[in-house]
Amino acid sequence: MSRLALGIDIGGTKILAGLVDEAGTVHAQHRVATPAAEGGAAVLRAVIDAARTLLSTTDLRPDACGVGTAGVVDTAGTVVSATDLLPGWVGLRLADRLAEAFGLNTVVLNDVHATAVCEARLGAARGYGSALIVALGTGIGGALIRGGRLDPGRTGIAGSIGHVLAPLHRGAVCSCGAPDHIEAYASGPAIEAEYAARSGRVLDLRSIAARDDELARQVIAEAGEALGGTIGTAVNLLDGDIVVIGGGVAEIGEPLIRAIGAGLRRHALPPARNVPVALARHRTDSCLIGAASAALGGV
Repeated sequence: MSRLALGIDIGGTKILAGLVDEAGTVHAQHRVATPAAEGGAAVLRAVIDAARTLLSTTDLRPDACGVGTAGVVDTAGTVVSATDLLPGWVGLRLADRLAEAFGLNTVVLNDVHATAVCEARLGAARGYGSALIVALGTGIGGALIRGGRLDPGRTGIAGSIGHVLAPLHRGAVCSCGAPDHIEAYASGPAIEAEYAARSGRVLDLRSIAARDDELARQVIAEAGEALGGTIGTAVNLLDGDIVVIGGGVAEIGEPLIRAIGAGLRRHALPPARNVPVALARHRTDSCLIGAASAALGGV
């Protein structure tokens, strides 16, 4: 067997730990809910417990540890900025704490940057020189691939499409505190809140997507078209080779992707309207696999 990494995906709602080889195969994994409301110390304990539980179920042993986490991460693996989706996360020396816990060389990336590494090396963006990666979940994140490699930008926020203005201007407040960012309209919680406001029924995203009624279809279509408009604006600026959509919200599938395409074509300039839009090949495991790949082969 090729070398293995302990990959960890830390999101606003779930923590996923897995053992991943150099080809991107996940050999075992363990998932727990993120205790975000309890603060950063509780989340860190949950991460360590999830990984230890995973390792206790198998004889496989990792050679390194790779982590993808919500928030902006510096080159030393410290969280330097985060939204209220993970309170108390800023300032955490995550790479140092996990290296100490597991005795492994540890690499920490932003979660969407990890997704981008996966999709550029092993997924839908493989073979393309440049790509915009968009991850839809509790929040909306983005990352850029240039020259086939991750380009985090000067401060590590390059590609943060969730914090670009939406084509809607209703005053919705983003998790970062600013008004009318697209995350406030097209993230999972935003879609759930919009459906609840219009229907009077509180349902999770999976239930909304499964409903065969006009309101559910309309809410999903409006969120997708708004996101597509923001992506179209980004395409005008970046002029990349492909857009890759991942994250849990993308599991809605064709209705959402169709709406994103419609919004993109409405806002992108004519030469860029035919940019391919693809679902992440490794779907909700992309962050896990990308973090492990970065630990084994660098960013």
